[in-house]
Amino acid sequence: MTNLTKYQPRNNDELIIIEQRANRIAKLDAKDAYRDVLNTISSLSPLYGIDGDVTFYSSVAKEIIQTFGQISSKEIEIAFRLFSAESLELDDDIKFYGKVNMHTIGKILNAYMVFRRRIISAHDSEQEAMRINADMEERARQTKQDIYNNFPQMIKEFKGTCYDDIPLYWFDIATNLGLINYEEGEKAILWEKAKAAALEEQPEAMDLMTIRSHKRKLEQGNTSRAVVIAKKMVMWRKLFDKEIG
Repeated sequence: MTNLTKYQPRNNDELIIIEQRANRIAKLDAKDAYRDVLNTISSLSPLYGIDGDVTFYSSVAKEIIQTFGQISSKEIEIAFRLFSAESLELDDDIKFYGKVNMHTIGKILNAYMVFRRRIISAHDSEQEAMRINADMEERARQTKQDIYNNFPQMIKEFKGTCYDDIPLYWFDIATNLGLINYEEGEKAILWEKAKAAALEEQPEAMDLMTIRSHKRKLEQGNTSRAVVIAKKMVMWRKLFDKEIG
């Protein structure tokens, strides 16, 4: 079966966002969730100049767990870093000045959720597209294998009365299966017969435009048609042991 190509994140934040889906706050035990979020808020606040105490951090942690359970504690770090880098789309120009409340933190996390949804949506869409492509490749491979396996029976059941009745795509199958081998000089002889036959063919229709187009092809040797005829002549001889007149 065709292997599914692994999605390649575009940066480290995107990689973390994708991987952290399995560690969402809502999936954790209540005590573990509280501990992780509290530790994250406690360690982040000094880095961004936010004054606070254990009571404040505890209140913020509880609010985040209740409202933003679909993200992981690791993503809270990403949200603040993106906010600091002005990579989030915010309605207000948020400044901390050493003080912050849950309303401000909520705005940052809500803006991060918009950012996060875009990444996850792009990731999931790309994964689905790769899965569909892999399925299509597998079905095509299986169909091709089925045709190869059934080819002897297809030859046996062939009801055509001349070489031109043979499906052209059979040539590649027969060649790949080793059913077509040329004797010395045979290929050149068949090619000359094919070129001659191509020059004798009549127009597909008798309207003036088709007749003129066919005439130009004949003047140029009708080579593309000669190639088709040559392949069919070969199969007529090699697969069905028929001689070419």
